[in-house]
Amino acid sequence: MKIFTRPLAYISLCLLFAAVVTTSCTPDETAGLPPLLKVTFADSSAIADTSIEAGQSIELIIEGIGNEKNITYFALLRNGQHVLDSGLNAPSFVSHRSIIRGTDSIENYTVLIRDRDFNETKFTFSIGLKPTLVYGEIFTLDHVILGAQNNAAIGGFLNLFSAQIYNLSQAFLNQDSVQMLYFYDATDLNTIASPNANIDTSYFGGSSGLANWTTKNEIRYEQLYCTEQEFLDMQHDSLIIANIFPYETGKRKAKLLQAGHIYEFCFAGMYGIFYVNSVSGTDAGFIDISIKMQL
Repeated sequence: MKIFTRPLAYISLCLLFAAVVTTSCTPDETAGLPPLLKVTFADSSAIADTSIEAGQSIELIIEGIGNEKNITYFALLRNGQHVLDSGLNAPSFVSHRSIIRGTDSIENYTVLIRDRDFNETKFTFSIGLKPTLVYGEIFTLDHVILGAQNNAAIGGFLNLFSAQIYNLSQAFLNQDSVQMLYFYDATDLNTIASPNANIDTSYFGGSSGLANWTTKNEIRYEQLYCTEQEFLDMQHDSLIIANIFPYETGKRKAKLLQAGHIYEFCFAGMYGIFYVNSVSGTDAGFIDISIKMQL
């Protein structure tokens, strides 16, 4: 009697293959739970779509809790663009954020958190734009002259609110009162920054050097392309509001400064604009600027 072993072997092989495929397609582990995300107003009330005037702010509390894995990523997007892009590695976090309304007709925000296994949670809300009825007052500092790091006669550290100018040793004793400073860099040339910018320690060294400061204020900057006349015509903060930028997206330094350059800046939620009147010299030179800032 002839036994047909080949078809039986073929069928057995197919069944074995099917079993292997089925096993390989079954995940060893179920997908992890995404992290928990809670977004509220500063008074802990629930977030809802709202509308405010340009230049006004909304305070948020953002809380993230990892379900099984640490949270490793936290982002805030405005109209699809990153305002905040932060890495971390923690089981939970709480972040207090201030959103300052720009001039777009609508601002759509997305809060996103993600854990180490790329499980993510999103929350979205919108802020509409109310018409500005009354613009805010400003104060003006005309022809503020700041010396570069090797200028022995003119200090380079500025208190924006009193217009007081300090040299390095004086600034060290008044760290919390220094918001803006000037220096010359071989690459960035004439530069305005703030104590918390990434500045070569050799420019401001010694016992009073920035490396030894315990309080370092920080300003963010963004270049504008306005005219000198527009700056001179400012009687209120309308030009400032028209050019408001999210603090987190601003630069820590205003570089390559030349006469005629205009920058908007932000410190502690207050915005202003400075205009470069003139620049002279290098590391022992000086810069002459005028400033208009929100009260």
